[in-house]
Amino acid sequence: MRTGIVITVVTVLLGCSVALSAEGEAAATEQGLFGGSFADAVWTVLAFVVLLLVLGKFAWKPMLRGLNARETHIQQQIEAAETSRKKAEKMLDDYKQQGLLIVQKATDQAHRQELELMDKARQEALTLQRKARADIEYARVAASQQLWEEAGDMLLQLSGEILGRAVTHEDNLRLICEAINKLNQEHPQTNESR
Repeated sequence: MRTGIVITVVTVLLGCSVALSAEGEAAATEQGLFGGSFADAVWTVLAFVVLLLVLGKFAWKPMLRGLNARETHIQQQIEAAETSRKKAEKMLDDYKQQGLLIVQKATDQAHRQELELMDKARQEALTLQRKARADIEYARVAASQQLWEEAGDMLLQLSGEILGRAVTHEDNLRLICEAINKLNQEHPQTNESR
C-alpha cells in the first residue's frame, strides 16, 4: 500500500515536471538555457530529490542488496572451488602415494617369489643330483655284483673243466683258504699290519 502511494506521488511530480518543462522550453528558447523562473527551478529540484529518494529506496537498495548477495555467493563459490581443488590435490597426492606403495609391494612380492622359485629350483636340482648319484651308485654296485657273480660262475665252470669235475661248496671254501694262505706267505708284512 505504501509502495502504491509513493508511486502515485512520483507519477504526479513527474507529470508536473514534464508540464512545467514543456512551458519552460518554449520560454527557454527565447530566454536561454538558464532563463526559467525560480518556481521552475524549485519544482525541478524537488522532482529530482523525490526521484532520488524513490529510486534509492525501491531500486538502488534492492539492486545493491542483490549485487552484494551475488558477490557473496560468487565469493562462497570461489572459496568452495578452492577448497575442492585443495581436497582434489590432496586426494591425488594420496592416490599417488598409494600407487607407489602398491608398486613397491608388488615389486617386493615379485622379488620374494623370484627368490622362492630360485631356491625351490636349487633344492629340486640338488634333490635330482642326489637321486642321480644314488641311482649311479646303485647301478655301479649292482653291475659290480653282477660282474662278480658272472666271474664266480665262470671260475666255477673253468675250475670244473680244469679239474674234470664239478666244484662243490666245500671245494670252493678250501680253494679260498689256500689262496689266502698263499697270499700271506708271499706278503707276510702287509698281512701283519692289517
